[in-house]
Amino acid sequence: MALAGAVSAITGCAPAPPPIKPGGLQVGDKAYDFSLMDSTGHIVRMSDLKPGWYLVLILYRGSWCSACQGQLSKLKEDYPEFTALHATIAAVSVDSIEDSADFNQQWRFPFPLLADPNLQVIDAYGARHPQGHDGKDIARPTTLIIDPHGVVRYKYLGNSPVDRPTDDEILFNIQQIEQREAGKK
Repeated sequence: MALAGAVSAITGCAPAPPPIKPGGLQVGDKAYDFSLMDSTGHIVRMSDLKPGWYLVLILYRGSWCSACQGQLSKLKEDYPEFTALHATIAAVSVDSIEDSADFNQQWRFPFPLLADPNLQVIDAYGARHPQGHDGKDIARPTTLIIDPHGVVRYKYLGNSPVDRPTDDEILFNIQQIEQREAGKK
């Protein structure tokens, strides 16, 4: 279910406040342990990630964004390549749970769509785009790789709706991070 089986959903947890840091959390920082509702109404926490797994956190503008639809569709197509590297995906936007549910019903993603209407996760990573859509604050397209120890190892903050890494670039970065970690042992 949540994070395609790599994370278990839990209920009844109050979210921790997002860290306040100019520019948001960066590579080398401890990741923000968020608690967000997924499109089925379950609470998902980053800290519930299965031991040994990476989390690819996609901050997207919204279900209405064609560039976001394209990115999430490609991630869906390539999802087996991510899981082969012990990486799972979660996608976060300011969309409501209902909008996320409708989006997921239409596209049937193998990873959760998480609702961040208060921009907690989006702000934690410095990805807020003020008045980015119809006068409403949304996320700038952002891709993060969080390692199994909960440390941000990759951050890509897009400057436009189409500015985002390809799946091949994300997969390559996961492999590079794994190789660096293996070299330290």
